[in-house]
Amino acid sequence: MMRVYFDALGCPKALVDAEKIASIVQNAENEIVLSPAEAEVIIINTCGFIETAKQESINSILEYTEMKKDNPGLKVIVSGCLTERYRNELWKSIPEIDSMIGARDIGKILDALTLKSEDILDKGDYREYEFDGARTPLFSGSQYAYLKISEGCARQCAFCAIPSIRGPLRSRSIEDILKEAKFLRDEWDVRELILVSEDTSAYGQDRYGKKSIITLLEKLIEMDFDWIRLLYLFPDEIVSEIAAMMSISDKICRYIDIPLQHASGRILRAMNRPGDADTYLSMIDGIRAKVPDAAIRTAFIVGFPGEDESDHAALAEFLKQARFDRVGFFEYSDEEGTPAHEMTGKVPVMVVRRRIEELSRIQEGISAERLAGRVGMRLKCINDGTMMERGDAMTAVFRSQYEAPEIDGSIVAVIGAGDVPDEPFYQVRITKVLPPHDLEGVIIEP
Repeated sequence: MMRVYFDALGCPKALVDAEKIASIVQNAENEIVLSPAEAEVIIINTCGFIETAKQESINSILEYTEMKKDNPGLKVIVSGCLTERYRNELWKSIPEIDSMIGARDIGKILDALTLKSEDILDKGDYREYEFDGARTPLFSGSQYAYLKISEGCARQCAFCAIPSIRGPLRSRSIEDILKEAKFLRDEWDVRELILVSEDTSAYGQDRYGKKSIITLLEKLIEMDFDWIRLLYLFPDEIVSEIAAMMSISDKICRYIDIPLQHASGRILRAMNRPGDADTYLSMIDGIRAKVPDAAIRTAFIVGFPGEDESDHAALAEFLKQARFDRVGFFEYSDEEGTPAHEMTGKVPVMVVRRRIEELSRIQEGISAERLAGRVGMRLKCINDGTMMERGDAMTAVFRSQYEAPEIDGSIVAVIGAGDVPDEPFYQVRITKVLPPHDLEGVIIEP
């Protein structure tokens, strides 16, 4: 038996992988510990998608390998997207790593615990992730869990390295997803199920010959979940069907997460993505016609090769018209192996950052207005079990269906001394906006 510590970096999809790895390790009669100082083995599940994520992963690896100076017997294992993409470079630059497994071969983690690094250098294949009856809840919330419905992506966006890291779209079967969902509900008492994948809109296209996310949702809403949330939608025709389903089911969160990446038609074509500002505005109008209170979140890449001031102005104008609830702006990351990496017209980083500042100022005002529209509302809120001090008072941190965990704001409510909210849901009346992203409210009743 070994004492194993996990550090999971990256997106919710990577967190699911880390929990799967932890389950394999734990089922082999190893002990999961909560401090690296207690560990005989440290496993770091990395992200290798964009430059900032890669640097965060490398810094974490260096931090843990540094611990070997005081603990020579410590074993450091690296897994995930960074190792899938840069395995050879990591061996050369950080020889203190003991073993590596890629995003494709998480089943080899037990080999990595016991074998020397050179014994597991070969990459695994793209086998479907099938639920084997267990997950270890290291990185999920007290009331929510992520469920990955597919692996890989069939899109060929010019800026994206995911297909080369994760492979083509491979949808899990509906039966297998339902099996895992039942486990999460029965064994973990999960109340909010969050569906994730590289491209949630495309679920089922490869397996069933058609997009099948609606069929999957119809099955999931029959189960005993309070909320079902979807992340990572693609702007295509299925979004309208999802919105229609939201309008008739109170189990599906009225929350649309749909990264659009840009609004200039010229830049979108260069990105190898569909649409333009007009088609996106029409889609957004369609969502709000079906679900007037929908919270819509999106993300944009700023500084894609060839982006000029007219493209930037088009995106700024689009923000003013679309009036999203929340937006993430990301500096273009010039990823080797992608078509965009070979493009000319790279935008200087200082120009990119100035543009992000301008766009952020526009969106901050819009987001504040959207949040102000919730003041006075009585909302069903999930209790994630988080408490915070604020001055002399204690506050409990909640979320409504309009906020996803970790990436959006929260709803905070002042509670009495010694009071610890222990119900999964509370009714909260919203009293004011706490800029830039949060709301304050008062608990009405459990």
